[in-house]
Amino acid sequence: MTEQTVPRCTCGGGAEPEGGTKRIIFAGASKAGQLSNEAAVWLTKEGYGNIACTASLAVSTPSIKKKVEEADEVVVIDGCPVGCARQIVERAGIAPDQEIVVTALGIEKGGSLDLSEEDVETVVSAAWEGKGRAEEENERRPSGGCGCGCGGPTDILVVEWRHIGRDIEHTCERCGETGKAVMDVVEQIRPILEEEGITVRVVETPIENAAIKESNSILFNGMPLEDLIEGMEVTTTPCASCACITGQDDAACRAVEYDGERYESIPPELIARAALRALGLE
Repeated sequence: MTEQTVPRCTCGGGAEPEGGTKRIIFAGASKAGQLSNEAAVWLTKEGYGNIACTASLAVSTPSIKKKVEEADEVVVIDGCPVGCARQIVERAGIAPDQEIVVTALGIEKGGSLDLSEEDVETVVSAAWEGKGRAEEENERRPSGGCGCGCGGPTDILVVEWRHIGRDIEHTCERCGETGKAVMDVVEQIRPILEEEGITVRVVETPIENAAIKESNSILFNGMPLEDLIEGMEVTTTPCASCACITGQDDAACRAVEYDGERYESIPPELIARAALRALGLE
């Protein structure tokens, strides 16, 4: 029988304070563990689902176990590959539908307990995008489809807007206009889609200046705008405001060409069309 190597848990492995040993029991003592807790809070506030008490599940509290068993989907967020939360769920006789591992998303386990919004957003987005599902299930449930491979409707729309600069007020002019168009379109379509049981979420992703080629881009359930609208091509054009932000005199920003027109900022009608196509509704 082959011996399996089990990762060793190093939560709380730092230096002990003078005057004795203290333990504060929580979701996870490391930075990654705290991120798993914060991500669960964000997901609950965003309407993705509801937090279940891991400790109660571990001691088989009947009411908590019943709620988890009756859930449409059980999502486990673990800080590291040790998989403490997953093991608790499995020992309760429940098979998780998703397991998000924070360190597998490129986030270090240790370090300061001051959490960045960017790291929390990474974990939250992974859950919304179904990255914790088994590979074979993800193949059956492609982005922008109902899961059968037909490209039919899905019940989640994640719109990701990527840009240089730290936020919408500090990005280049065309990216800022695209971002405002994204927000306006989402505000208009969200009530309609929610009536149909479709959750809409916007993710704003600031990128490094070195990745300027990805700036001014929009993804819908992970699919780029240009892949959703037939005949659309991506190009770049000189951008004076990008030059100011990056310090590159020859800076060029993304633009798209469609139906004989060039758009440096993406118009609302194209954003709305791509959103519907990502949902299999057009």
